[in-house]
Amino acid sequence: MNKLKIFTRAGWGILLLTVLLAACKKDDHFIGGSVANDHTDLTTYDYLKANPDFDTLILLIDKAGLKETINSDVTFAAPTDYSIKLFLASRTKALQAATNNENIKYTIDSLKAPELRDSLLAYVFQGKIVRTDLSMDAQVYKNKVGEDFAFKLVNGGFGGIFAAGVKLMAIVKVIHGLDPVPRPDEFPDEDKDKEYTLQTTGIITKTGVLHVVQNNHVFYWK
Repeated sequence: MNKLKIFTRAGWGILLLTVLLAACKKDDHFIGGSVANDHTDLTTYDYLKANPDFDTLILLIDKAGLKETINSDVTFAAPTDYSIKLFLASRTKALQAATNNENIKYTIDSLKAPELRDSLLAYVFQGKIVRTDLSMDAQVYKNKVGEDFAFKLVNGGFGGIFAAGVKLMAIVKVIHGLDPVPRPDEFPDEDKDKEYTLQTTGIITKTGVLHVVQNNHVFYWK
């Protein structure tokens, strides 16, 4: 697995401040912290393959045999390699505890194709989901394995660093129905939806729509 870029907290603060200030001036999507044209002549698969932050994701797509699906008329809320790295680290920790062997590792080769296929399809939605169709109210969509997810607009920046009226997109894994708004303090933890900001949104590829889930999201929605 390729090494991933790591930014200092201060560096991220400066980067996000620049991005969000730009967003206040122009409603556009972000790619790695820069305002960019939202159309590409590449397919969704080829766009991801051209970006080193998705090297491991491409390996998983190939292993699951999902290239054709990713390149169909779908919206793909793609996890980054960093999200996959967090997942493998979590599985490694659990495996080491179960086997009492600190040297054992859970790797990409440990992933079984059927489980991997369904897990990747959890990020895939038929048709095009774009921010112009969304509001602050969560809108529910079915993913390719029939699970309920929601997309919506949210206020503010990443990690509370900066928030000044900027509307970002978020994806929500719905658990036992959408959480009430506001959510009561005593709401059971096991029923709480899992929400993540999309760090890149609205890339219109030759075949579909691509969004990118924030890096601290753990692949498989763990």
